[in-house]
Amino acid sequence: MTERATEIAAPATADRPKPRLSYLDGVRAVAALYVVLHHIWFTVYPSYPVNTGPAALGWLVYGHLAVAVFIVVSGFSLTVAPARREFELGGTLRFLRRRAWRILPPYWAALALSVIVFGLITPELTGRAITLKGVIAHFFLVQDVIDSPKPNGAFWSIAVEWQIYFLFPLVLLFRRKLGPVWMVAIFTTAVIGAQLVGENVGALDGILNLTPQFLALFVFGVAAAQVVRDGRSPRGLATLGIGCFAAFGVLAAVKGSVWVDHAYFWIDLLVGVGTACILAALAGGGLGPLRSLLAGRVLSGIGLYSYSVYLVHLPILWLIGHFAVEPVVADPLTRFVLLLAVGMAAVLAGSYLFHRAFERPFLENRSLSAVTAAIRGRRERL
Repeated sequence: MTERATEIAAPATADRPKPRLSYLDGVRAVAALYVVLHHIWFTVYPSYPVNTGPAALGWLVYGHLAVAVFIVVSGFSLTVAPARREFELGGTLRFLRRRAWRILPPYWAALALSVIVFGLITPELTGRAITLKGVIAHFFLVQDVIDSPKPNGAFWSIAVEWQIYFLFPLVLLFRRKLGPVWMVAIFTTAVIGAQLVGENVGALDGILNLTPQFLALFVFGVAAAQVVRDGRSPRGLATLGIGCFAAFGVLAAVKGSVWVDHAYFWIDLLVGVGTACILAALAGGGLGPLRSLLAGRVLSGIGLYSYSVYLVHLPILWLIGHFAVEPVVADPLTRFVLLLAVGMAAVLAGSYLFHRAFERPFLENRSLSAVTAAIRGRRERL
């Protein structure tokens, strides 16, 4: 559960533009549900990056790619509003305060929940994941810089995205001054250079812990938001996006999951380009059937609390698996089916309750006093 390669996360949901782009919530939902499916698979078949389960479950190995999708969505959705005002951010400090208010309170609540579940409820099995160093590193979102035990294996990418936020003003500056093509070229070149340095200079291999390709993916999302300003997308984007995902499918089938795991830097870039192209096509009115599916009531509804799904799905799955499934079922495939049925339902229900308690108050209110007043009013109505 704490292996880096399987620590799949969904970066925090971005401030949603007005009018609402409901299909973005659908994309978040699909990615979040895939994360949960991946961890259900990994709970029963902890053999990553090899699938030791039935071949039909092999597609669940690649949960890491949900991170790539979420990062592109984050870059896209955060740029929608600036794109309508010539890519002006509207104040760096204001942006960072709003991001902190949006992601930190529920994140800290989920961190506390993870410490309770893994450190207090099953300490004999998972207590080693809870240390003071690890909790402090995660609290300050530097867990990708400071190596330490992980209270929740899904939290690493929140630190990565949080750090990308501090570069967002620079990304928009390059976008305003140089345009989307040069912006993408410069940041992608810098990211590839950083990766090569990390791979070849031993003293600087810590660069790899920062997952530098995610900055490029974020920039891809920023570039895709051009369509929002133009009101139309260039021809062929949908085909290119689908082609990128098809290319990944071919590579995975031919090379196998171990090869993909070692090549995730390049695979992430491939999937990132595909995601950005599909988002741009959707924003420009293309891919109508897919757009309708993503904007439908079920997926867009789950997307509204996909951040909470990401934050708490691991402790919920652990509790269900350890106390309800493993003691009564020995056969792995039967355990998978049971955990899929019971665990997925528990994750969605528990995540929604967590969303109502720890995420939604900070979406609907802009100050701590307002949050406190809202909670007090809710209690009085009960």
